[in-house]
Amino acid sequence: MVTNTGTPLCPDAYRPVNLPEPLPVEEGPGGRPLAVRNPKRQKVTDIEDIWRIDDEWWRRQPVSRLYYAIRLHSGQRLEIYKDLVTGKWYRQTYRGKINIKEVKQSI
Repeated sequence: MVTNTGTPLCPDAYRPVNLPEPLPVEEGPGGRPLAVRNPKRQKVTDIEDIWRIDDEWWRRQPVSRLYYAIRLHSGQRLEIYKDLVTGKWYRQTYRGKINIKEVKQSI
């Protein structure tokens, strides 16, 4: 019988992906984003969508976020959110490439 060493088989097998990144945001009336620093200051030219997520209200740190899909002066599109519990802003990134050929083959 093999002795259990207590060490994980693959210590780096599980890593969080698409973690939110802190983002400096200038707010306007009503708390809407006017400009972001990404890394230089860019004006928000359009708010394309807004949605709110309230989840896990029973936990010590509930999730309450107000998301914005925004378009910057440069044309770049970002998804950002304000953590309504802490008041801090974050950029939500979605990394990873989708291979359309693989998706079509799996259907």
